[in-house]
Amino acid sequence: MNVSVAVISDLHIGSGAKSKDFSLAGTDAAIDDYLTEFRKFVATEDITADYLLVPGDITNSACKPEFELASERISQIATCLQVPESKILFCPGNHDVDWATIKALGGLNHTESQIIKSKYFNFLDGGVFNRNLAMAKGRFDESPYLVAWEFDDVLVCGLNTSVFDGPDKKPHCGEVRPDQLIEIDRFLAGLGRSDKLKLFIFHHHPLQYLDVTFTAPDFSIMSNAAGLLDVISKYQFDFIVHGHKHIPRFKMEIKDDGHPLNILCAGSFSASLDHKYFEAVGNNFHLIDFHDRCPDSKYVRGSVRTWTHFSGRGWTPSLRRAGVERQQNFGAFLPRPQLVSRLKMTLEQEFSQAQFILWPSFVEKHPEFRYFTNETLRASLKEVSEVMNLVLHEIDALSLEQLVILKG
Repeated sequence: MNVSVAVISDLHIGSGAKSKDFSLAGTDAAIDDYLTEFRKFVATEDITADYLLVPGDITNSACKPEFELASERISQIATCLQVPESKILFCPGNHDVDWATIKALGGLNHTESQIIKSKYFNFLDGGVFNRNLAMAKGRFDESPYLVAWEFDDVLVCGLNTSVFDGPDKKPHCGEVRPDQLIEIDRFLAGLGRSDKLKLFIFHHHPLQYLDVTFTAPDFSIMSNAAGLLDVISKYQFDFIVHGHKHIPRFKMEIKDDGHPLNILCAGSFSASLDHKYFEAVGNNFHLIDFHDRCPDSKYVRGSVRTWTHFSGRGWTPSLRRAGVERQQNFGAFLPRPQLVSRLKMTLEQEFSQAQFILWPSFVEKHPEFRYFTNETLRASLKEVSEVMNLVLHEIDALSLEQLVILKG
């Protein structure tokens, strides 16, 4: 398989971006040239990708100049990642809705479908967004507001979860209506069966994440999200990427039908976050490496690598306290008692000849443990450590790539 997918979300190009080169003329911003910083970072880390995903809030206020600048900057980002323009894939967010148009048409008795068409005119008018949607099946401004791009190795679907959003809606949670779910099901069935890697992108979050950044309750989870996840699982999509929450997360959900959904909440690539509540969060860039499929379970296997940008420090590997770790694997699942049993047996064998174990070396020698999620491994290793009297050196503070296991 060996497919690499770069992810940048919530750019907020215009008045919401952290840098002058991602803002319109005259906008105050903390950084002068964010793109040059990103180019240097990509070159230093030797990062390339096959696809680039942008799951919404591309602009800050959905005006035409912002979309023109966004098209230029996203194309430049793709170029430095060596991603062909045709493989820049995206969906709109709530900030990509032209609220000025909605207000202007409010008292003129237009139908809902006419207003939807109008409020996405700037988004669909030109640049990379117009060119790449011409290659897709479906539209973001026509029911069921779903598009599909199909390539030789990958199928990517993008859903417009902001389509029913407007200036008077509180909170801006995103919505998928019950009758729309039926149409989405029919649309996905029409794509046919495929063994390709299947990715699904939308903007709003489908899970109620733990939020320690704000004290107020968060009611912005997508309406009918559970139904949407059920449909996505039914058609066995491998990975979901979304934006909206500016704090990144990575989760694996096992649905009722037994299919695992890997879900990346991408945070924000270039919104102004360093001030106010977000000192510990920063901006994020992700690279999802899809390695292969497990020959037994057929689950897709790989890793998510994440870097964080702070205005003072530049790009650095992400810390766990910022929402995601520098590397998180996916693709394996066992009930915890079985995993604990296997880990215990293997660690006992290793400790018969060693005083300490470096986790990366352990996984290299025993690759059957490589693709369990970090949280699954943490929980299982803690159980094993209690039975075997082991010390897991700073397991909650460090990435598993830095873990040292010591005899107690």
